[in-house]
Amino acid sequence: MYLNNRMKRRATVAMASALAASSVLATWAVSATTASATSYMSISVGVALSPPKVVFMAPYVAQAQGFFAQEGLQANLISMPNGLNTELGTTAGSINFGLSSATDSVEAAAAKAPIHAIASYGAKLDTECVAAPGYNTAAKLRGQNVGTTGAGGFAATTLAACLKPLGLTLADVHPVTMTRSQFVGGLATGAIKVAAFHADDAYVVLHQIKGSTVIDKQYQTLPNWWYGGVASLDSYTKTHPVVTEHFLAALILANNWINNPKNFNALVKLAVRATGEDKAAVIYALKFNIGAKSFTTAVNPASVNWTARECKAVGDISVVPTYSQIVNTKYLVAAEKLVKSQMKG
Repeated sequence: MYLNNRMKRRATVAMASALAASSVLATWAVSATTASATSYMSISVGVALSPPKVVFMAPYVAQAQGFFAQEGLQANLISMPNGLNTELGTTAGSINFGLSSATDSVEAAAAKAPIHAIASYGAKLDTECVAAPGYNTAAKLRGQNVGTTGAGGFAATTLAACLKPLGLTLADVHPVTMTRSQFVGGLATGAIKVAAFHADDAYVVLHQIKGSTVIDKQYQTLPNWWYGGVASLDSYTKTHPVVTEHFLAALILANNWINNPKNFNALVKLAVRATGEDKAAVIYALKFNIGAKSFTTAVNPASVNWTARECKAVGDISVVPTYSQIVNTKYLVAAEKLVKSQMKG
């Protein structure tokens, strides 16, 4: 599927590159104020949703709390329309580091593309399955329309996970393909009875549609799924190893700050600003992701391999790549040592 998508969507590389270069999208591009821009190495960081969801907070925290500046970096944070544009922008070289679905790195490895995941940004799924009022049982949901963003792949996997707690499979329902932004309206009008939402959106749905219920927290149903990866071109990391290490060090420091309960109130304010979401939705999503232990750069080999096998099982790839073909943790290991040395110093 990765190769087919590349062939079909090659023309969109130019669009992704243009988006990455757009100063309009780089709303968080201004970094340190204590020194001139010439003293910083400029990097571009693509984030797979515009506006971003709470699960993407690490680079925004690194920016706001000065961790990028501390590491000698001026980071342009670019909110991309979706994961595809982030992936294509990174592959095209217009984005130095891309945060998108980890399955992108799996598919890239299967296609022998010159790109690797170098860390995680959201180790666990941040999605919840929400059922329309009165449709949270197998008896009621069987034979009904359910929302999905695609006929196969990751969309099918997450939808199947939605149904699993009720003892149902995809064969028991009628998947309806639509954009994620259409899910709320679909549930409200009865066009669909179930859909998976990012935790932030799940909160909004639960309060907008009275009587709707959560039937699945997907990091619990799919505990081994590796959700979010940070990818970079091999040619970039090889020619910019120090920059890559310091970029990852900034993310480590940001995640440490996020996971410190003392910073929660400040984190909420920062996340509201970055996402533009309602404060209550942000608090809900932050607690969800912190509870899932999603805010980490660590990469779990078992999760990577499980996700790669799952990608083949659902038809995304024809050959399962090895862990080393998907992930290169060389720079992350160096970044972890760097952070430890900084803390000692």
